[in-house]
Amino acid sequence: MLTTIINILIGIGVLTGLGLVIGFGLSVASKVFMVEIDPIEENIFNALPGANCGACGYPGCSGYAVALAKDNSIPINLCSPGGKTTLDKLAAILSRDGVIGEHMVAKVCCLGDDAIAKKDFIFNGEDDCFTVYSFYKGEKSCKYGCVGKGSCIKVCPVNAINRDPLNRVWIDSNLCIGCEKCVTVCPPKVIKMFPLNGGHFVACSSHDNSKTVKENCKKGCIGCKICEKATDNPDRIVVTDNLAIINYNNPADLHTAAIKCPANVIVPIKTQKNFMIEILNKQKPT
Repeated sequence: MLTTIINILIGIGVLTGLGLVIGFGLSVASKVFMVEIDPIEENIFNALPGANCGACGYPGCSGYAVALAKDNSIPINLCSPGGKTTLDKLAAILSRDGVIGEHMVAKVCCLGDDAIAKKDFIFNGEDDCFTVYSFYKGEKSCKYGCVGKGSCIKVCPVNAINRDPLNRVWIDSNLCIGCEKCVTVCPPKVIKMFPLNGGHFVACSSHDNSKTVKENCKKGCIGCKICEKATDNPDRIVVTDNLAIINYNNPADLHTAAIKCPANVIVPIKTQKNFMIEILNKQKPT
């Protein structure tokens, strides 16, 4: 019995001693290998919104903070999610001036959903845009259109992208931070960036002739040029290669053009959410 107690005490002593040695070693190692954090870099990092979206062109907020702390030539206005609030903080920390750039948002330039877009086949495999697009550029007869499987939804850091029951994908401008991750993962490149205050955008990407567009989709630009005539401004919206193109350097109002567009593809940038709900309700059977 006494031997057992002694052995237990020896074991406890050995473990205690080993713990003390390891603890001392870790303490020494932490001081030897300690990486000092630049206080300016830390202040910059704390001023950033923490979205880690990469919109600034650097690997997350920490990467941008390091770059700003080390290089005075790096612009302080690259954080689109932070906007003016973050810009003012960075300007105070770094004693530098900067002008906030125009707020850009992503938009899906396609309205073709399962109810209005013709399909050549039905894909029964993985629910992923790249996978589906690898088969004849997707299910839809229009090869310019949105694949509709929502790969962009998976990469959006702020949940600004939605998909309705008919597989129409749309982006909420009020939530979009302009990180362009969705642009990167879109195989047919129907997601494009637009200025938030640009008024409208053309929600179609097809360059097919009007006959083909009508055969493939009920919501496609047919190049009719009604928008040009309605706007009465030759520089604001022009039909080029069968598709209406908007010039965002020209502030002319496109409201009349949007109303008169026979395909309803000239869509408001800021209020697309309401527009999509209205269109969806119209498609429901009465």
